[in-house]
Amino acid sequence: MSKELQHEGKKALNTPFKDWKLLRRHRMVALQLMPLVMLIAAFLIVPLLSAAWQSVNGAALDFSRYGAIWNDGIYLSAILRSLQIALTTTIICIVIGFPIAYYMTTLSKRGLALLSIALLIPLFTAFLIRTYGWMVILGRRGVLNIALQNLGLIDQPLRILGTSTAVYIGLVHVLMPIGIFVMYGSLTRVDRSLVTAAQILGAHPVRAFASVLLPMSRPAILSAAMLIFIISIGFYIAPALLGGPADTMISQLVVTQITTLLDFQSGYALGIILLMVTILVLAIGNRFVPLEQLWSVEESEQQPPLGKPRRGGGRASAASRAFKAALTLIEDGVYLSLRRPTWLAPLLLKVALCLVVMFLLAPLAIIYILSFSSSPFLIFPPPGFSLQWYEKFLTDPDWRGALFQSFKVGAIVAFLALLTGTMASFALVRAKLVWKRVIFLLVIAPLMLPIILLALGLYLSTAKLGLLGSFPGLIIGHLLVCAPYTVVVLVPALRGLDRNIEHAASTLGAPPHLVVRKITLPLLLPAFMAAWLMAFLQSFDELLITLFLLGRQTQTLPIKMWSDIRIQLDPTLSAASSVIVTAVIFIVVATQYRALLPARKKTDVSGA
Repeated sequence: MSKELQHEGKKALNTPFKDWKLLRRHRMVALQLMPLVMLIAAFLIVPLLSAAWQSVNGAALDFSRYGAIWNDGIYLSAILRSLQIALTTTIICIVIGFPIAYYMTTLSKRGLALLSIALLIPLFTAFLIRTYGWMVILGRRGVLNIALQNLGLIDQPLRILGTSTAVYIGLVHVLMPIGIFVMYGSLTRVDRSLVTAAQILGAHPVRAFASVLLPMSRPAILSAAMLIFIISIGFYIAPALLGGPADTMISQLVVTQITTLLDFQSGYALGIILLMVTILVLAIGNRFVPLEQLWSVEESEQQPPLGKPRRGGGRASAASRAFKAALTLIEDGVYLSLRRPTWLAPLLLKVALCLVVMFLLAPLAIIYILSFSSSPFLIFPPPGFSLQWYEKFLTDPDWRGALFQSFKVGAIVAFLALLTGTMASFALVRAKLVWKRVIFLLVIAPLMLPIILLALGLYLSTAKLGLLGSFPGLIIGHLLVCAPYTVVVLVPALRGLDRNIEHAASTLGAPPHLVVRKITLPLLLPAFMAAWLMAFLQSFDELLITLFLLGRQTQTLPIKMWSDIRIQLDPTLSAASSVIVTAVIFIVVATQYRALLPARKKTDVSGA
């Protein structure tokens, strides 16, 4: 009896200790998640809800603004045009990008590094710089028209700049690398042995690709398609600089209504319509692919089923059989046309790859060439060589001030983003949370919404808090955009970390803080550097949010370039852009340097 009483007494003493330990752990998890969750809730979720409430005049529930948008041909055509441009851009990026992503999975480590450099350089170059490059190429006196005239293909310059064609070119150039890397990240997990098995069983390569690999790649394609569609439907820079009045998109109308016409309710209504379209796209896509897979950070390697097969009647079966027969004929035709000679298909794929890389790098190359021009005008080819534009960029106080401001904002934002993103990532990966998926989707919500919605939410929240036009408000705005990128980088790194090393250190007597300082943080150092760098580049490149929040502060470099582009194309822009592109090239090559080195031959120790 005494032993039972002692056991009950020990249990009673240990229970409060366990409860306190559990409470302490939950409190630590809450403290880790609180900064980022509160940032997103206060400066994105609540302001968008407030915009929706104000767009209907609050409790009056006046939907007249939405009715006016529906009945106004300008608004309605802009919305439909935005959907059309986004859908067309998505299809083009997927059709061209999928073969490139698939080809990347077949390359050696060194070949993959070389191709990744060619894709990462334009990916990490500012949207504004790439768009400026296309303005130089597509103008009436641009590179393309000059080349066509010199070849004798045209007599008069073509009007490309200011048309829908230029908008499509700009959007595809910006979004295709994103789609390629999203699809590549998913394709690396596809079991390629099934394709080999299909060929062993008699399927020719085209049929094996269409019947086995392509269906298995649908999650990758859908992930990239959703991401490209959402970004393009709210894109601002390309349609504003490359398109004309007939190519106005919904993001441009939101900016005009709020910043120029000061018609806030109409701007809120347009923003909420865009939000509803985005939510609808995400909801439909989530039925086929988890939203976490948009950024390749899903926890499970298993892909969800793509819907239950439907049992159709005789007509459906007949239509299905006819479609399969037609598809089989197409597959056989493609195979017969490409199988002889055997080198034709690989050659066509390599030619297509070279054309895509040239398309992505062409604006950057033109910018480099024009930055050394001796002419005060944008003339191609340059009449002479000069460094005057670099001298002007480095000595002009306005350009230097803008460059310093961008570096200052980027460095502060990258540090804060890394700090908040690291805490949130540890909580999401290592804590047992009931609502983990909901919290994770909330944390990466800024990455799944058009940038114009983030700018709208920040404009409302900072204005209400008296931070609009202040430096802290600008930091908060950039942090809202950049912090989720650090989570996207750090969550997979934490999941891939071998925790046995940490457990071994703990078993040998190391306290938790020493394990974190000596084991965990050094192992995660490459991921920390990548996360900081990505946050810095995103902040350095940010334009639209800065337009909403800057006020009368010192201009950032994107704002300075934006102002000059809209007033007059100056070769100094080429010099400024070249400096930034050079920095991006250095960073990208440095990250891929180890993969570029030739593999070392293993020496036979026993035979030495």
